[in-house]
Amino acid sequence: MSAHRSLSLAVGAMLVASAWPAAAQTAGGTGTEPAKADELVAAAGRRADEPVGVESITVTARRRSEDAQEVPAPISVLSARDLEAQRLYQVQDLQQALPNVTAQFLHARQSSISVRGIGNNTANEGLEGSAGIYLDNVFLGRPGQAVFDLLDVEQIDLLRGPQGTLFGKNTTAGVLNITTRSPSFEPEAAVEASLGNRRYRQLKASYSGPLSDSVAFRVSAYGTHDDGWVDNVARDETLSEINRRGLRTQVLLKPDEAFSLRLIAEHNRERSSTGTLVPYAFGPLNRGPFNSQSNYTTYPAWAQLQGASPLVTDPHRYEVALNDAQQANAEQNALSAEANWRLGTHRLTSITAWRNWRFDPKNDIDATPLAGITGGFTTREKQFSQEIRLASPGDERFDYVVGAYYYYQDIYSLNRYDTGPYATALTGGGYPSNNALTGRGEAKTESLALFGQGTLHLQSGVDLTSGLRATTEKKQGRVRQNDLETASPYAAYPIFAAWDSGELERRDNSVAALLTASTHWSARTLVYGTLSHGEKSGGYNVNSVASPGSAFGTDAITIEPEKANNLEIGFKSKLLDNRLQLNANLFVTKVRDYQAVTTQFYAPLNGFLQVLSNVGDVTSKGLEFDLKGQLTRALALSLNGAYTRATFDNGTGPTPFEVFNGGYGRGAQSIAGNEVNGAPKWTLNLGSQYRHFVDDGVEFYANANYAWRSSTYGDLNNSVYSRIPSYALVNLAAGWRVAAADRGGWDLSLWVRNALDKHYYLGLTSMGNNAYYASAGQPRSVGATVRYDFF
Repeated sequence: MSAHRSLSLAVGAMLVASAWPAAAQTAGGTGTEPAKADELVAAAGRRADEPVGVESITVTARRRSEDAQEVPAPISVLSARDLEAQRLYQVQDLQQALPNVTAQFLHARQSSISVRGIGNNTANEGLEGSAGIYLDNVFLGRPGQAVFDLLDVEQIDLLRGPQGTLFGKNTTAGVLNITTRSPSFEPEAAVEASLGNRRYRQLKASYSGPLSDSVAFRVSAYGTHDDGWVDNVARDETLSEINRRGLRTQVLLKPDEAFSLRLIAEHNRERSSTGTLVPYAFGPLNRGPFNSQSNYTTYPAWAQLQGASPLVTDPHRYEVALNDAQQANAEQNALSAEANWRLGTHRLTSITAWRNWRFDPKNDIDATPLAGITGGFTTREKQFSQEIRLASPGDERFDYVVGAYYYYQDIYSLNRYDTGPYATALTGGGYPSNNALTGRGEAKTESLALFGQGTLHLQSGVDLTSGLRATTEKKQGRVRQNDLETASPYAAYPIFAAWDSGELERRDNSVAALLTASTHWSARTLVYGTLSHGEKSGGYNVNSVASPGSAFGTDAITIEPEKANNLEIGFKSKLLDNRLQLNANLFVTKVRDYQAVTTQFYAPLNGFLQVLSNVGDVTSKGLEFDLKGQLTRALALSLNGAYTRATFDNGTGPTPFEVFNGGYGRGAQSIAGNEVNGAPKWTLNLGSQYRHFVDDGVEFYANANYAWRSSTYGDLNNSVYSRIPSYALVNLAAGWRVAAADRGGWDLSLWVRNALDKHYYLGLTSMGNNAYYASAGQPRSVGATVRYDFF
């Protein structure tokens, strides 16, 4: 179905959803006269004569509470109501509502967030992402730590561009800031149950209330199950199954207005097969090291010659043929303490946090029904962070925030490949059969930063904001390959020989900076311009089996810092008595030494090895916009999107699979001018929300949302085999809220996600057999949700 037809259907669905309640009133004989409508609005706690306008949103992007429309920076916000309306409960779904964001999700370890095309990198324990993810002001050291259900969320803010001067860890692309609900001194309690196709079920519950006049607490829990949507025809089972559960408990101490302490403890657990990869596209194979494979033979054809049956090669079928079990288990625990003191007119904040994360996979790596290769990266991570900052009052001629930040991370991955009798045949001699290949990668990070940002409010009405952050970061790494008792000399397999990189250490000193000028062009229009610089530290590629270090030496696993310079101009406006808000900005970001995965030719294998390195320089430029309109008291519309041109300025990459002249794999080619992988040129999100009171205390609501993304490449070499087509997703929901006599009440909704049942893909990866495999997005999901609020 074309994008234009999808858009037409989505708009039609929105109009039907919006018009249906009024038509139902007329047909059903329950018509509402104007006076009665005012009474219903008033009964719902709204003033019938209050102005109709877009609701104001408070953000803490500059570490103080401000109206989002008064912050001179491109910020997009999703409220709890937005998330509930669209049934968005996973981080990988947020790209359906936020502009210029791409969420690559293969499984919890191989996940990433990119902003403006920057940061869509394959997971590696030695490096952080270009886009930072924060949960309740705590930096998450691994993107996979955000792969849980978005439980009891208050708000999600997306900040685009380098964010080094105020947020804890230095980032070059942007920040996704997730804030959960705090404990309340007013009792709150709710339970929610959802059921849907594929035996989908989700249970959520929360309670908050006072323990005393100065102590409140909150407890929230969830459990989610989905049978999955990828059929394994070799074992007659369904994969990409979801089984998650989590618990968050909080205590808020507030003895007076001068001090508060918020303590959070949480646990999340997943036992699933999420991210099962479907076969996507196959290029011609190069000759194996022992010339046992024929030129121009694809991997499925080669596997079939070895006896593989059945074979699946069509990604649209959402099928695989795997003889081994799939597993993607994750678990994490966290503690944090945020203390706030009022020192006269100033505010002192301390945030202390500890987290751990573990990931245990099992993957059928040969992707066939033969006993070839199984394994994966077992990962263990722990981190500690401490932030202290002092904020001045925001109503003086000069306001500022200064602080210090410390971060420590200890992480390792144990990589093990178990090979069966068909390993050597399937890989053309690349892997030994009936053996075990093992490796361990270790990385430690210790980061210390001092930062400050201030705004000078000139009498002319111009505000000048400047920020500076100085960071010193020590990275340690080590790779040990095949040093266990299962290892043996691999004379014919030099890439798998025992190897130890030894203790590696580097120190990077960096500076992040920001300069912004802003003014009100009119009473309701803010204009601004920003220059900013951010850096992401270097590190070590600690992926351990078939390590590039064992082939090329330790220089091949050393990665230099990634540096970004950013320029943007924009405006924020409130129009038509604030019935309409329009924000837009132009940006240009130059990234030097972009950190990404490429490949390097290795003669003993007559092929390429995956190498994480500085692949070259990148330019990302474009336009972003965010439009919100409250057309009537009942009907609201939203539209956001971006045009982004993210390309490589220079660098080299592997020869694309389609370039095959008998010498494939013996060289690389320039990637200058190539599109950055995972960076769509266009993103567009359109939404409508309708709310109408059909009776005293009874509200009908309907929501329709349309998300469209243009095509992208899954690999930096822009191979035609890695091209992901454009796609559109439509989410619909309708329901009724029934208020109780005093407080609380019922909420019943019916919903459908991906209403057009579009098959789409959240990312690609290549497993070294000249083929791409894709993470299949969820097909149509239909269900119902019942919620009861006790207070």
